[in-house]
Formats: sequence, C-alpha cells, structure tokens
Amino acid sequence: MQKRSTIIKNTNDHVEIAFTDNVLNMDWEVRYTMLNDTKGVYFSLKLDHKANYPDTQFSEIRLILRLKSNPFSWLQVEDDVGLMGPKEACKVKTGEVIHKYDWSIDALKHDVHGFATKNGLGCWFVTPSMEWKNGGAYNRDLACHQGENDSLQIMCMAGSHYGAGDEYPKRGENWSKVYGPYLIYLNKAGSPQASWRDAKAQKWPYSFVSQPGYVKQRGSVTGKLTIKNPLNNSAFRLEDAVVTLVQPESNRESIPNQQWRHYSFWTHSISGVSPNFSINNVIPGTYQLRAWSKGVVGEFILNKSITVTAGRTTNLGEIVFTEKRVGPISWEIGIPDRTAKEFKHGDHFNQWGLPYKFPKEFPNGVNYIIGKSNYSRDWNYCHVSVPGRDGKYQSIPWNIYFNLRKKPTGTSVLRVSVAANSSTAFSVSISGGKNSAEVSNFKDDACVRRDGIRGFYRELEFKFGPNDFKIGENKITLHARKTGGYTNNYQFDGIMYDHIRLETPGL
Repeated sequence: MQKRSTIIKNTNDHVEIAFTDNVLNMDWEVRYTMLNDTKGVYFSLKLDHKANYPDTQFSEIRLILRLKSNPFSWLQVEDDVGLMGPKEACKVKTGEVIHKYDWSIDALKHDVHGFATKNGLGCWFVTPSMEWKNGGAYNRDLACHQGENDSLQIMCMAGSHYGAGDEYPKRGENWSKVYGPYLIYLNKAGSPQASWRDAKAQKWPYSFVSQPGYVKQRGSVTGKLTIKNPLNNSAFRLEDAVVTLVQPESNRESIPNQQWRHYSFWTHSISGVSPNFSINNVIPGTYQLRAWSKGVVGEFILNKSITVTAGRTTNLGEIVFTEKRVGPISWEIGIPDRTAKEFKHGDHFNQWGLPYKFPKEFPNGVNYIIGKSNYSRDWNYCHVSVPGRDGKYQSIPWNIYFNLRKKPTGTSVLRVSVAANSSTAFSVSISGGKNSAEVSNFKDDACVRRDGIRGFYRELEFKFGPNDFKIGENKITLHARKTGGYTNNYQFDGIMYDHIRLETPGL
C-alpha cells in the first residue's frame, strides 16, 4: 500500500478524508470525519495484516493531542477524578508526587476524558464504545497528563501499561480491526465541569461510518442473571454486576485481559435479584459470556458459546451461576468487588508513592484481629515488599488472628480473591505450620507501580482439615514472596487482595 490521502466525501453536511500507509507490516487507514451537526472531528483507524505479510508486533498505538497547558489547565477523566494542572511527574508544594498514571482510566465504564480551560472551553475524547480495546472491560490504560507547557490528551487504542500485553499478527494470518470511530469533541460551557457534563451527553452508534471493516449491522444479547448461594440455594441480590462477551481461552487466545484479535462487548451496573441485562450493538459472531458482581466471590463463565446474528436479539433466558462456598462464613475481610478500594489508602490509590508509607504505618506488618480490627484502617491496600537488612526489598508475612469455639466438622476453605499482582508469589500457613503450595503463575498487571487498584482477578482456594484448627486463638499467615521486579532495590511489587474469607463447615 502506498502512502496517500483520499477525499472520501465532501458535501455541505459531511467531509471525510482517509490517509493510508504501510507501517509495521500492516496497512493503515486513518479517517477524519466532520459532520455539520457535530462540534468536533471523528477519528478512526483500520489496521490490516494480510496473510502474506511478515510477522509483526506492537504494544502501543495512541492518538495524542498536544494542547497548550495555558489555557487548557483542567484535566478530567472520570466524574470524580479531575484536577487543575497535573504534570507527567512532579512534586507539588505539599510534598505529594503526581504523575501520568494518576489519571489512568478503566475501560469498563469509561466514555469521556480530556481538558478544559478555566472558563469552560473543552477538548474531549468521547468514546461511547471501547469494543476495540485490547482487554476490553478488563482493561486499564493511560488517558491524560501534562508536560512543561503542554496538556497531553491520549487515546490508547492498543496499550500494554497494565499487563494487557502486545499484539502480534503472524505470517499466514489475515487480521484486521477498526479502532473507533470516536469523537474529538470541542465545546464551550460555563465551567470546566459543565463542559465535562456536556461531553458525556454525546451518543452513539454512528450511522455515517463507511470505512471498510466497520460493522454496521449488529445484534444484541439479553437475559436474566442469577447467582446463587450453594448453602441454601437462594439468589444473591446483585450490585454493580457486569456481563461481558469475549473469546474463550485457547492456544490462540489468552485470558480476556490480554485478548486483542477480536472485539468484545459488555454491560455494567446491573443490580437486583435475578436482574435483566442487555448488551446492544454487538458485532455478529461467536462469544463466551462471563459475569461478576460486587458482593459475590468469583468470575462466572457460561458453559456454552453464544452466537450473535445481525438484526436479531439473542435471548438467553435465565442464566444461573452458583458461587463456590463449602460452609458458613466464619469471617471475612473486605468486599468482593475485584478492587482493593475499601482498604487503607484504597480511596486515593492513584497517588504515587503509597508503597513507601507501608513500613512506617505498619512497622510490624499487618496483624489483623477478627472482631476487633477494621479493614479500612488496619489492612493496607497492597501487600508490598519492604527494605531488608541488606538493603534489598523483601516481603513480610501478614497475620490474621481469630478465635474458634469448636473445630470445623469438615474441610474448611480459605478463599482469597486477588485484585492485582506484580512480581509476587503467594502462599498461606495456619498457626505456624507448613506453608501451602505456592501460587506463582500470576501475570504481572503493573497495578502496584502504576497506581492501579484493579488488575488481573484471581480466586485462590486453600483447604484445611478440622485438626489444622485449635479451639481458641488461631492464626492464618499470608506469605507474599517477591519474585521479580526491575531491581532488588525496587519496592513497587506486591499483591492486592480483593477479599478474604474463611468457610468452615459445621460452625
């Protein structure tokens, strides 16, 4: 493909220009579209790797708008995440360090980010669908930051910052994807916040798109989501539940967090007992359905594939999942929501340098007493490594103390939900006994070093027999062993717990 520009359409109502080239062994087509009823420019990118093209690999594809920080000094990426004047990395007068990862966004519920002036002149990326994003609903990536004189507005179409990995079309593989369209929206309102609210009101889908490869004829998936408690067969009241359509894991497809070949679709904020759900504007094809909900442990996978047909609704009826649970809950720490937000510092997790505070705030590590300790105060948001005697960083155990009036009657389970992990292996022990088999096959999601709070979710199960417990005080110890990182003197490794509970039959 030769580098060239083409006028696709030029009327009073619609102007569209395409730019094409071959880069990284792929054909690129970038389109800019302006409509007379829209205050902005639509951007889209199509990548095309033909079977006779050589292997290629890439980790980042971004569109960056370089605005002047004066006057574009107000940054906003979420309703409650905005600030006047952040830099890529700097220390402010209070001593706090702010940097670009403070403004990363989760694709799950994201639709707008950008900059505004003090008097409400706005420049925003409006992304009503991120179906094209590698990692889909699981993804987190960069959005905005500032340099010395510039406000950098970033749209990461492909990104590996939080473990999503590279994209790597191979020789013999026909692969293409359209990223976008999304809107570069320019507006004027009375304040930065009013400008933000106006940007969020923009809607889709877009009927004007003519770019080859963009699928306009789509279908939808509907159903009713039920998750049951196995101990009494009752349905949980779901809160902020998510249903997503991805590809099944295989030799060709990685875990959903790292999938890039296909599009993915989802819906969120589903609540109630057996609530209805609907996923609209789905590209025809075959998918795997996955679901999760705040307040319920686990990620649930439908045991059959789903076929979506253009112009039709695929009604799945009631989908029933059952939470894993072997007995009554003896105790639990945290809220199962796939994040560590409820723990100490979790409400401001996107502040750089929090791991450095741990040795001072917990000089003896975490020693959590069931029935007395408060997890918002006494449980750190991240189990990080600390400086050792030789200057190298190392992890220290965390202890959970609890009392039993009698021993369980069967095998108990310590169920550990992991929200994120960076270069850390994990094991547990009870009352000073031998460590369990170590879990070390975590994928590094970089949340610790890049100010995240939700990475690659894992549910771990550790079993204990009745005689592993004592009547009276017991202690379960969490062992987090540093396995990597950039250097031995690098502290930003660790594990974030989502939720921990002990299930004890007969109690």
